[in-house]
Amino acid sequence: MKSISFALMLSSAILLPGLAMAQYGYVQECKETVANQLDVSTLDVSAQLGPFTPNDNRIVNWRSQRAGEGYGYCEFNTATGELVQSQSGEYTGPVEDRPGYGGASGQQYMGYNQTVVNAPRVKVDSSGRGDFHGPHKSGHIGHSWVDTRGPQAIVTLGRDDFKVSFYGPIVQQNANREFTMEINNSNLGSANGTATVRLSPNDKRVEYISLNGQLNGRDFNGNFRR
Repeated sequence: MKSISFALMLSSAILLPGLAMAQYGYVQECKETVANQLDVSTLDVSAQLGPFTPNDNRIVNWRSQRAGEGYGYCEFNTATGELVQSQSGEYTGPVEDRPGYGGASGQQYMGYNQTVVNAPRVKVDSSGRGDFHGPHKSGHIGHSWVDTRGPQAIVTLGRDDFKVSFYGPIVQQNANREFTMEINNSNLGSANGTATVRLSPNDKRVEYISLNGQLNGRDFNGNFRR
């Protein structure tokens, strides 16, 4: 396995700032950086968002079977979008206890909590009506998607020109068809909060979604009804 130790290689690994960076994503940037260093395809590198550090940097954990079961982490400056360092081995530095990360209930999967409650494992979508109000875009919503099959659930609200997805473990089964997800990330940048989802009786449609929290340090809320 090639040695990976390129802390502060900002000249060759600077991410797009602002919203463009949020949309591009730390995970993809980490995968491309590691693949380049190991001289393998990005398909041979898996990566997942990890915890925040006390200075608000974000850790991304990666693994590659093509690199002799190699693993390591990337660290990103969330204020500038820059890659601070990428290292082999486990991240052992200080972390900040935020919803969805160390200290919360649930098992760990590559650095983040995963669903442990007995919630439905489904992938469903529905047309309907709702609204989303956030730092990047606000307006009416016409569709929703929910995927609870993986270690973390995915809840998405959107319309033709805009989608926002939130990720996190299901932490509570409220009723037979309703559950609460603890948001710990999004496709538009760092996020935390909660999402309540209710499915149809046959678990084939999304009946209701209500979510709120913070997205990139600013408040957001949204709702959807079929």
